[in-house]
Amino acid sequence: MLATRACQSHRAVCIPGRRLRRFTYQLSFRLCGLHYVSSSRPDPETLFTSSSSRWLCNDELQRKGRYAPFNPDALEHIACESVGAQHCTSWARIGEGAFNRLFLLCFDNGAEAVVRIPLPVIGNIERAIASEVATMCYVRERWIDNRSSNMPLPPKVLAWNASYDNPVQTPYIILEYAPGIPLSTRWPAIQGKTAGAALLSIAELECALLRQTFSAHGSLYFAEDAPDGDGRSRPLYAGDDCYPHELNRRLAAKYRIGPTANREWWRAGCGNVDANRGPWPDMETMIKSAAEFQLRAMDTVVDFSSPHVKSNPSDIPLLRRLLNTCIRIAPLIVPPVPAITAPVLNHPDLSLNNLIVPPEDLAFVQHVIDWQGATISPYCMQCGVPTAVAYTKGVILIPGDGSMPPWPDNFDAMSPEEQEYIRIHHRYACRHRSYIIQLSMDPLRGDVWALSHSTVLEFLVPYITRCIADGPLDLRGLLVSLQGMWSSILYDPCPIDFTQEEIAAHYKEAEAQAEYERNVNRLHDVIGCLNDGSVRPEQFESAKEKMERCRREWDETAMKGPFPFYEGAHSYYLV
Repeated sequence: MLATRACQSHRAVCIPGRRLRRFTYQLSFRLCGLHYVSSSRPDPETLFTSSSSRWLCNDELQRKGRYAPFNPDALEHIACESVGAQHCTSWARIGEGAFNRLFLLCFDNGAEAVVRIPLPVIGNIERAIASEVATMCYVRERWIDNRSSNMPLPPKVLAWNASYDNPVQTPYIILEYAPGIPLSTRWPAIQGKTAGAALLSIAELECALLRQTFSAHGSLYFAEDAPDGDGRSRPLYAGDDCYPHELNRRLAAKYRIGPTANREWWRAGCGNVDANRGPWPDMETMIKSAAEFQLRAMDTVVDFSSPHVKSNPSDIPLLRRLLNTCIRIAPLIVPPVPAITAPVLNHPDLSLNNLIVPPEDLAFVQHVIDWQGATISPYCMQCGVPTAVAYTKGVILIPGDGSMPPWPDNFDAMSPEEQEYIRIHHRYACRHRSYIIQLSMDPLRGDVWALSHSTVLEFLVPYITRCIADGPLDLRGLLVSLQGMWSSILYDPCPIDFTQEEIAAHYKEAEAQAEYERNVNRLHDVIGCLNDGSVRPEQFESAKEKMERCRREWDETAMKGPFPFYEGAHSYYLV
């Protein structure tokens, strides 16, 4: 049973954010202003509903997926007990992300705590909460007394429950609060040593996490929460060589590796699919399991007539072909070096919103928050440049020879506004390069990045698990690129059999899709919405007017695709 527990650690704040990847979508994140009320909490409906966003399409469905009722009296009682207070003096709603709602509670003894309420769109909330809490507690226990001075830690968990069958009537996490602000609020302006402090903190966190290997791939749980079977009996670590020995013996008794908590395996009915969700003994098994999972999903739970699903019935033969190809290549593409595929833990989304820094002075990261969906996965899947640092805009080119990015030749001829735009992008590009230089602390990363198919190894499983919901284009693109480089990986015949005509057709479709996405991104800028179509409630009516004007002007042929906002349109958060 997933019970309520407390974890020992230091003070921290928790503000939500989710991963930004090529295959996902921009986070719909709203950080609310803090408006303290010295009396009681807001009315229940204000607590339960989404108040920070409205959506230009699928508004009713989006809000329904974020309706999360609970018992405020019971939550207050548990929160008071967790901080040793008699009364809660105020509630403040401090943020809402795609998957969680956050409140700051203040108490009569001066204590403060952050309450996180998960939203139904997560899928399998109980498992997600149980794994996230176990992961935060593990990281704190493992490194709080065995870390470099600049390595940040997760928040301290004061109380939690992963079940709906509790007095609060919903899963919840209560975290100790500590002041700080998301790095995103300082990132564009800080320079030099101030920004370097943030890069150092991120590097030290990643290097520490990625050095610790485990016995299998999956997600962390407390031992009593791990499902019966292989996960409960399997040891946490592969051997006894973990340092410090006594600490890791205690951790090995307390924690287990269980099924993956990654949302992609549980979302939108996928939790009903009979699938091997781990723990997996190796990367080959993980790849095969992901492909078999999607094949079974096609036969059981996927409604190809739904407009929310990008794939349509005519894609089914291609999807089957791609997924069966992934099963065939799995034993061939996994690198033979054990360290490159070793099971390691990393934060699931090291984005700027999840890194808490002081409001001024050096931007050393004090706390890393939102560990929801964290997994133990192959090193080669976990060692990419984190979202907070990765520069992908392309305004400034990053040289391939390891040197720092140069300024554009015509910089001096630009207008002051253009120069400021270039300065910001140059700053970001230099940080990307500086971070890679800092990763000399972890030379194994260089070995992974030197592999010709390193990108395939990093993204194959994520692309597999989204190939039906998001359409087959991305997964087919990975396999096309893998076919082209096959001779640099193996001497064996390539089992991927796209014809030259199919490859040419793929690149033509991919180019059109890329142009369409650029046009849609420009549309988002004109309307003033995030790319899930969300806007602040006070901007909803004006944004709708702009949207309708743009709809009338939209030319599907010139824009390379349909107008993106309509009822029933595809949304990452709904499938």
